[in-house]
Amino acid sequence: MKNIALTIKTLREQQSLSQRMLAEQAGISAAALSQLESGRASPSVATLEKLADGLGIAVAAFFLETGEQSDIEIFDLNDRPTVPLSQGGRFIPLTALHQPIGFEPMLVQLDAGGSFEENQYGIKSAHAFVWVRRGDVVLAYDGREYPLHEMQSLYYDARKQHNWHNRSDKPCELLMVRSR
Repeated sequence: MKNIALTIKTLREQQSLSQRMLAEQAGISAAALSQLESGRASPSVATLEKLADGLGIAVAAFFLETGEQSDIEIFDLNDRPTVPLSQGGRFIPLTALHQPIGFEPMLVQLDAGGSFEENQYGIKSAHAFVWVRRGDVVLAYDGREYPLHEMQSLYYDARKQHNWHNRSDKPCELLMVRSR
């Protein structure tokens, strides 16, 4: 928790943003940001997505070392950090940090009965693509539910309230790609 707190603060200061300015840009309260930066609270994935939007960076920047600049980035999935989801599962950022990209991929693994977040949330990035790589999942989206099965995919507007739920008794895996 201390590492993520320090990383949030460092990324904010690199852009010469006050806590209040970043909180406004991210759509969270200044008090919540203060708690995150001091290590008194742990951010949810939705909060990290909002902070990444506010900073104009990839969510992966909170977890990966920037390393050496290169025209090509090759990485092994086994070398990527696995970030636990508080509602049962994990996500693995697949973003290249040095490429000027307009999208951010991540692998999401939901445990049986798991959810991406506790509540529905929206982010600033308009476009999202999801491919159900394994299992079954339900997208709760803007007041409706959409069951999806292995090998199905969809696009949606991530600014609207949404959440992902695995209501089956087996784990599922999603490849998510959102616009940046």
